[in-house]
Amino acid sequence: MTELPVFIGFFVVVMGCVTGLGYIFMNRGDGTAAMDQPHADSFPAQSIKDTLKNFGAVIPKRSRHADHYRQLLSSAGHRHPDALATFFGIKAATILVLVCLITLISLIASADPAGVIMALIAGAGIGHLLPDRVLRSTHRRRDLKIRGSLPVALELMILSLESGQSIDSAISETARELNRSHPELAEEFHLVLMEMLASRSRQEALRGLVERNAEPEIKRIAQVLIDGDRFGTGLAVALRNQLRFLRTRMRQSAQEQARKVSVKLVFPIFFLIFPAILLVTLGPAVILVFNALSRMLAL
Repeated sequence: MTELPVFIGFFVVVMGCVTGLGYIFMNRGDGTAAMDQPHADSFPAQSIKDTLKNFGAVIPKRSRHADHYRQLLSSAGHRHPDALATFFGIKAATILVLVCLITLISLIASADPAGVIMALIAGAGIGHLLPDRVLRSTHRRRDLKIRGSLPVALELMILSLESGQSIDSAISETARELNRSHPELAEEFHLVLMEMLASRSRQEALRGLVERNAEPEIKRIAQVLIDGDRFGTGLAVALRNQLRFLRTRMRQSAQEQARKVSVKLVFPIFFLIFPAILLVTLGPAVILVFNALSRMLAL
């Protein structure tokens, strides 16, 4: 009976290490650069990556389900060809780890079969949902970074266009200047330039930028560039108007968030601060009243 918990514990530790390293691999940033430089990966990390990829490749998945996760991974910045298989491998490993861990805890705490079954189901459910939450969180965080870097990018593009450069040169200069301070948006512009160098038209490359990202603001800017390229209008004026509208929307969003703070503070004030104030202010009076009533009742 003692060998089974030891074996399960060892299995949980090994799977936990594999899953943790897999999450680090999925969240370490520029996935396309990692594919371009495979020799930069250390041997253990590459072995873990290959294990998770092979594990996820054998999992059956529907095409619509796979397309949904492929779009989420692309929006989160994971665009290497093995990203989908690696993600499903991480998801399966997370399910196994949490099932074993929660079942082991349930066996140690209680030997009730119904409790063990419920713990097994709970571990499988949490393991199924946890990678999705991490992926969506990464997606939202990257969208926020791209949205915050758009005003700077538009300023640089406007300056380049007003100085007489073409739209391709403006995108190239903007990507080069943003490479250190805003690497997410710089990566998107670099991909646009690479697609144009690969014999795709500018409109197709900009539509690919829209398809890769779910951020509404970058879709609006790409549409302005597509319309300017199609109709031959002045892009500098259109981008300056778009920049003004973007800053107005960001200011309104910040004001909206600031107004929500007062409503959100009601709950911690009422449940945490207000009871402490009542205890400090009314506590001595209640004690005095209680002592007076006790003396009166004693007489």
